[in-house]
Amino acid sequence: MKVSRRHLLRGASLLGAAAFARPLLATTPWITGSVKFIDYPFKLGVASGDPIPTGFVIWTRLAPSPLDAAATGSAPIPVGYEIALDDQFKQPVQTGSVVAYPANAHAVHVDVEGLAPGRPYFYRFKAGGEISPTGRALTTPLPGAALDRFKFAFASCQNYEAGYFKAYRDMVEQDPDLIVHLGDYIYEKSYGDGFRRSPVADARSLNDYRQVHAISKLDKDLQMGHAHASWIFTWDDHEVANDYAADQDENFEPVDTFLKRRAAAYKAYYEHLPIRAAAKPKGPDALLFQRVTIGDLMEVHMLDTRQYRDDQPCQLPDDGGWRLIPDTCEERLDPKRSILGYDQERWLTWGLSRTQAKWNVMAQGMLFSKHDYQVGEGEKFGSEYWDGYTGSRDRLMQTLENRNVSNPVIIGGDVHATYVCDVKKDFDDPASATLASEFVCTSITSGNWNHDRNAATLVDNPHIKLYEGRHRGYSLCTLTPDQMTTDLRVVNDVRSSKLEARTLKSYVVENGKPGPQLASG
Repeated sequence: MKVSRRHLLRGASLLGAAAFARPLLATTPWITGSVKFIDYPFKLGVASGDPIPTGFVIWTRLAPSPLDAAATGSAPIPVGYEIALDDQFKQPVQTGSVVAYPANAHAVHVDVEGLAPGRPYFYRFKAGGEISPTGRALTTPLPGAALDRFKFAFASCQNYEAGYFKAYRDMVEQDPDLIVHLGDYIYEKSYGDGFRRSPVADARSLNDYRQVHAISKLDKDLQMGHAHASWIFTWDDHEVANDYAADQDENFEPVDTFLKRRAAAYKAYYEHLPIRAAAKPKGPDALLFQRVTIGDLMEVHMLDTRQYRDDQPCQLPDDGGWRLIPDTCEERLDPKRSILGYDQERWLTWGLSRTQAKWNVMAQGMLFSKHDYQVGEGEKFGSEYWDGYTGSRDRLMQTLENRNVSNPVIIGGDVHATYVCDVKKDFDDPASATLASEFVCTSITSGNWNHDRNAATLVDNPHIKLYEGRHRGYSLCTLTPDQMTTDLRVVNDVRSSKLEARTLKSYVVENGKPGPQLASG
């Protein structure tokens, strides 16, 4: 992260003032005790997330045998933590202690506060005489602080069985200031790929979801990504069940039993990620959408396109999930239907109306732009995407136009492919105004079997500048006041642990000129 000299001086001044204003918490003794683990308890690593100018969340879970919750015992365990300016912890700024409870799978979340804005910190945990790996976390710059540059990566769809999460190894080498995860952090079901075996065939209980999270967290590249920088999160469907919509399951499971399943999945999700206490689930409900401000340069509007949506349109009696629907499906055009829900739509409209950021990024799990999958006459659309909820899409585009939102960019995941799109006022008229830019990242490991079929449809979708489903990877964005550059990073075969990574293509969005342009060279 490169910031202006004025901001650097201001941050240093605040750090010095904080240090003299009150004693450092480093005087708090680390907890020691007689607890003994059967093996090293920090096998799932450490993580930080939900950064703000004065802090972030740090996370770990005590799991000496990650797939056996009983191995940690049934008693609460004290856990110490330490925050420092350096990775050798010679300059500590905070220490403290929390309790890891068995009811929460001995996971701990610490909402760290009282730090200086716009700088990295290092953290670690201690329990039973064992010390965790060291993590690095970054506070965000103060809102309105002048920034010259900010880099973030976004990713989605990491199926443990499909391959290694080695895209995170390359991501660490690219050194982003923030990592944005757009959903499908786990896959609740084994889809028979079987390169790496999940311990659960189809997760339904809390213990099932805990095991799926744990096996994913054992991936060393994922641990490396979490230890490198702070993350922010939204979810998609596989954190609970494929293609679910609010309280509706694709297999038409009764609502009461499905909500019990969703409650178990949401609890396990919270237990395994560094997200704030405000997002802690209450039964089957969790408030995940949020807004993250990065100085004067960017505001990220993190959206939840799964928990509040109406059911997919024009379902069949035996198909309650994603399907291709014809243009004769009038339900998708119903203006009352929403992919975000009324309250979240109102929250987003309010935020976009008041934002002062140069770049406004809407981060969510779906393809936003229209994609007609039918070559030639007639049209077909994916019922899961914003094409199935045109009322929501129209209202958001109206807000972008009427409120003159500065440099709107929509990022998404889910589809196991890369999209680069002009978001058109009228997708059926190539000459209509471009209101925003869209980038959908490909998957970390999940496969795509429809590249040729979907690429052939681009002749009927001129606003889609790129569709590419043959590669696994992520997207890397570099922001300056003048432009946003998005590198489409791809890796070699995810079933090989050897990493080969490259930029497939780069696109640039110029300040004040919506629509991605292929970067020269």
